Amino acid sequence: MVPMPLNTLTPLCHDERIAIRPYVADDAPGVYTAVQESAESVGRWLPDLGGARSLPDVESYIAAQLESGCPARAHNYVIVACADGAILGGCGLTEIVMHHRFANMYYWVRASRLGEGIAPRAIRLLARHGFETLGFQRVELVIAVGNAASVRAADKAGALREGILRNRIYLHTTTHDAYIYSLVCEDFGLLP
Repeated sequence: MVPMPLNTLTPLCHDERIAIRPYVADDAPGVYTAVQESAESVGRWLPDLGGARSLPDVESYIAAQLESGCPARAHNYVIVACADGAILGGCGLTEIVMHHRFANMYYWVRASRLGEGIAPRAIRLLARHGFETLGFQRVELVIAVGNAASVRAADKAGALREGILRNRIYLHTTTHDAYIYSLVCEDFGLLP
C-alpha cells in the first residue's frame, strides 16, 4: 500500500502515482483550473467540460455528485496525484446497465499533465474498481475515431479494440464514428 499524503482523502483505488476518489467540495477550485486549462484539448471530445464556465458551475457539479451518493446511472470521480493530491483530471463509469453488468468509461487528463501515462493508469484502476466493487463484468470505452490521445490511452491500458461503430458519437453538432474498446473482469484475473 502506497502512503497517501495527509491532505488527500482516502481513495477508492490507487497505484504508486495516481488515485481515484469521489469529489469533495474543496476540489472545486482545482477542478475548475484543470478544466479551464484543458478546455481546448479535451473539450473537443468531452463537451460536458464546456459546462464548467465558472467556479460556481464546478461547485454545483460537485454538490450534485455529493447529493447523489452512489447513483444507479453514473459514478464520477476525480483523479489526483498520490504525491501531493494535485488534481490531474476526472473519470467515471456511466451508461450503466446493471441487468447486463456493464458500464461505459470516460476519462480526461488536464492539459499540463498529458503524456505522463495518467490516463492508462486511470483506465486500469477504474475498471478494476468497477469489477471488484461495483459488480460489473464489462467496461466499455467508446472513443471517437479522431481522438488519437484517448485511443493511445486505451491501447496502453490493454483494452481490446472490438471494432468501429458507425455514427456512434454526436459532438458539437457533428456525428462521428467511434472505436469500441472493452475491458472484462477476466483481463484482471477476476471471475465474472
